[in-house]
Amino acid sequence: MSAEDSITELPADGEDRFVIVRGVRLRYVDWGGDGPLMLLQHGDMRTARSWDAMVRDIRHDFHVLSLDAKGHGDSEWPTEGYKFSERVQDLEAFCDTLGLRNIHGVGHSSGGVVMSLLADSRPDIFSRLTLLEPMVTVGEEFQRMVSKRAEGPRRTWPDRPTLYEYLKAHPVTGRWRDDVVRDVVAHEAMELPDGSLDMKWATASMDWGEREGDYVDLNPILWRLGIPIMFIMSDERRHERPFSGLDRMSQELPAFNVITINDSSHNMYMNRPSAVSGAIQAFVRGETLPGAV
Repeated sequence: MSAEDSITELPADGEDRFVIVRGVRLRYVDWGGDGPLMLLQHGDMRTARSWDAMVRDIRHDFHVLSLDAKGHGDSEWPTEGYKFSERVQDLEAFCDTLGLRNIHGVGHSSGGVVMSLLADSRPDIFSRLTLLEPMVTVGEEFQRMVSKRAEGPRRTWPDRPTLYEYLKAHPVTGRWRDDVVRDVVAHEAMELPDGSLDMKWATASMDWGEREGDYVDLNPILWRLGIPIMFIMSDERRHERPFSGLDRMSQELPAFNVITINDSSHNMYMNRPSAVSGAIQAFVRGETLPGAV
């Protein structure tokens, strides 16, 4: 089977749905199921379909919804409105529109920041959180680094097989499971008018005009939320300074758990999806969580 054949034959089990939220059309994927509701929120430059491999592990135990944030995936791409306060309002309105209450929120990176901020202001929405390496403190240095992604021309690829080979050879994405790479190629890349491929995220979402002054400190929020939280770290970043307070939280807050995914990087749910899904299932069942898997 060729690389192109393996890409086009990937099953798409989730159902695309659309909703208008605060004047913006958002896409979410409904994976169905009769279990407890779980909402997935990706981080910057990813989409609702970045979770596919992990969802395939857990979709029989939960009713999973995966949201494309504004400016990502198949949601609408406005030219502004990407500050954390706006993104929290988007997620709040989405949950209110669908009537989501007392659900399990799973957020990666900036998606985890948004979920934490919403949980603090709206305690009726989330009954528990799984946070995959959100930035505990977001300051000017971090936002300037992120905003550089909006500078210069965007990278494109002539076709999907070429993108597949690029990702397989890349030092970061080359560590991802093959089905994850194929999910990205099939669902997170879009065809441009000239036939080339680009990734599904809006440059405006990274613009310095949106990032300047958009600073957050999750430490006091994590201390006071009072709901079960599993904070998942990659072993690559476990000991970085922004995460130095997590061990004290886990020691002093009975419902706060920290777990490290070994042999992983920041996108650990794409790096080792089965390890992350297994940790989520153990967390929901109330099992004692290991320090690392």
